Amino acid sequence: MTPAPQSSSSNTRTPAPQTRTARIYTMPEKFYVEEGKRNAQRSPLRMILVFVLVLIVLGGGGFLVYQQMQKPDGTEQTNNSLIGVINTNTAVNNTNTSTNATLNSNTILNTNRLTNGFVNVNSVQTNSVFTNTNSAVNTNTSTVLDSEDSDSDSLTNVEEALYGTSLSVADTDGDSFADGQEVLNGYDPNAATARLSSNSGVQVHSNSTDGYSLWYPRSWAVANDPQNTRGKLFSTSGEFISVSVQDNPAQLSARDWYLTKAPGVNPSSISSVTNWDRTLTGVKSVDGMTVYFTRGTFAYVVSYNTNILSQANFRTTFAMMYQSLTILSTPTNTNKATTNSNTNANSNTNSQSNSNQL
Repeated sequence: MTPAPQSSSSNTRTPAPQTRTARIYTMPEKFYVEEGKRNAQRSPLRMILVFVLVLIVLGGGGFLVYQQMQKPDGTEQTNNSLIGVINTNTAVNNTNTSTNATLNSNTILNTNRLTNGFVNVNSVQTNSVFTNTNSAVNTNTSTVLDSEDSDSDSLTNVEEALYGTSLSVADTDGDSFADGQEVLNGYDPNAATARLSSNSGVQVHSNSTDGYSLWYPRSWAVANDPQNTRGKLFSTSGEFISVSVQDNPAQLSARDWYLTKAPGVNPSSISSVTNWDRTLTGVKSVDGMTVYFTRGTFAYVVSYNTNILSQANFRTTFAMMYQSLTILSTPTNTNKATTNSNTNANSNTNSQSNSNQL
């Protein structure tokens, strides 16, 4: 049977719960590691691992670079091909630069613009003598640009040295005329009102055989044209100006003589020129590099050849030379007459004798 519940009013006390003591076993304190200390112990290991990985990556990259810099024969390349590995944009730019440099070398082929009758594009210099294998007519239409002219006085920097003028002052003698303008008109750019003959940079060349004279730079070499018995070459540093005498048996004007020799040239593109004393009237080729004068049965051709240069250093000097041209006398005919002497002797002797005896 289930005992009856006791009344709450009973004086009987409920015994107090007994306290039990549980034993807890722990590890010694020396084996405990705090979280911060544990992380601190792991950090050096991580850094070492990262450092080793970086070395591996750099080493591998360096090996690839070294491989790229090797030629097929194992020697080291000296060009910039590595740029193509690192920066393809730079490689493209470098390629364009190289291509442009190669195309610029075509300026050497600018002598093609001088392909014509008179101007020699294949001339060579041997001991200051140029070989001119062309005839007397310039039919070229291209224009050769002038070299640098720092003070814009119509004398290039190279020509300034010829006449002793200033590179930075357009009017060296201060007479209100530009240096190039004075040279073109036969005046000394270093001395007001003085003629060009007073300038130590020029001198006159007289050709008694071909009957003309002209002014030219004193420092230039003068030689016979090996391909033209009636031609002279005035040369410096690869460029030269040639003067030759051609036949004009029909006594044509300079314009008509030129058009006869170059029928494909448009007459309206031909400009007229004169010499200083107005005794000669001539014409200039379309490209401005050759001038033609005629007098009687002869034509006088003055031509400027820059050779392989892409720019003209002496255009004003060229104009000075052809404008200073003066005809002194009729050229000497160097063709000798041939004397033929024929002797015809014929002697016939007939002798007939007839004797009959009976």
